[in-house]
Amino acid sequence: MPTPAPSARFDPDAEGPIRQLFIVTRQIDVHVSRRPLHDRERALLLPDLERRGISPSMLDVLPPAGRFFQLLRAHRIDGGLVGVTSLMSVPPFVSIKQMLGEGNHVGWDTSIYYAADVDRPMVAGALLRAIARRSMYYAMYFGRIDQDVRAALPTVVHRLLRTDYQIGEIDCRSFATGDDFLAVHKRLRRNLRDHARSGGTVHVREGPVDRTLARRFADLVHATYRHHGGVGRWQFSEYTRRTCASFFMNCEDAVHIYTIAGDGRFTGLQSFVRHRDRLELSEGGFDRSRATHHAYETIVAESVAYAAQHGLKAVGYGGIWNDTKDRYTKKTGREPVYLLQLYPSTLQYRLFGDELSAWGFRTYFGGRFAGASAETTIESRQSRIPSGVD
Repeated sequence: MPTPAPSARFDPDAEGPIRQLFIVTRQIDVHVSRRPLHDRERALLLPDLERRGISPSMLDVLPPAGRFFQLLRAHRIDGGLVGVTSLMSVPPFVSIKQMLGEGNHVGWDTSIYYAADVDRPMVAGALLRAIARRSMYYAMYFGRIDQDVRAALPTVVHRLLRTDYQIGEIDCRSFATGDDFLAVHKRLRRNLRDHARSGGTVHVREGPVDRTLARRFADLVHATYRHHGGVGRWQFSEYTRRTCASFFMNCEDAVHIYTIAGDGRFTGLQSFVRHRDRLELSEGGFDRSRATHHAYETIVAESVAYAAQHGLKAVGYGGIWNDTKDRYTKKTGREPVYLLQLYPSTLQYRLFGDELSAWGFRTYFGGRFAGASAETTIESRQSRIPSGVD
């Protein structure tokens, strides 16, 4: 019989009076708090990140800064840590499982991290049910659905909608330099010349940045969120200037690529995380007040040049929300973006039916982002938790 992993039981008195929530299942407790991971917990989770090629620095930015974010710890009844994830919660309405560094929120990594030798679908199910219980109506996850999460869905009250949005990446394996990428994109070369003639420059900063630069980056992110508008606009200031700025100042494996106009104005940013063999877009934004002279395309080219220089296989750009991403990411093998709605009970599941769920996504998201029509197809649904699970 395998030896149990060392216990990393949550100690509510370890760092003073920290408010927390205990959500108990028959086999797993889920603890919700804003307390960062400690060294023993990181040691338990690191093998999973290494197995999946994820940067270990992701554990250093959990939970994301800001009052809307919490960290969920899943423990066995004996106290051993078995998994963690984060969520963005705006009680009593919608809880959004979200973490920077996972591919512009919808990339290749669903950012549930596991201890070694655990039943990952069982842990994922416990965490998803805990997220659902944090909301009065329903909780939402928007992005890629991996095998562990999909296997957990029969234990969760949910609807899984496949959208017609897709996840994009640039395959960099055939490029020895950035010039190799430019050689196959005549339009991109022309755009880069226009950016240079306007006095624009492109810059790369690795690792944490100082507070002043982080604020400049956060302002660009804020401008883009304000541009898209819609429900939740009041959250943008805190999210960008606290959550994103903290990420920019603390992520050891971040790669920030940004542009500056001839007059010194910051015009664009795409902030990536360098994982084992890929760059993955985390956040970004652009100055919406004046022309940026193809700052976006300039950053795309520089990201590929960086990947080629460092022997990385791909640059992940998350959801394809605009023509620029669609034009330069590979056309084959694109994965769909899923909308996973998690309900605290059968009542909420019935209240938000299939048609209302599809209409809400199409009306809100489809009116703000290009790249698709925001049509959805239901792939999976579960109206009640099976007996024996909770």
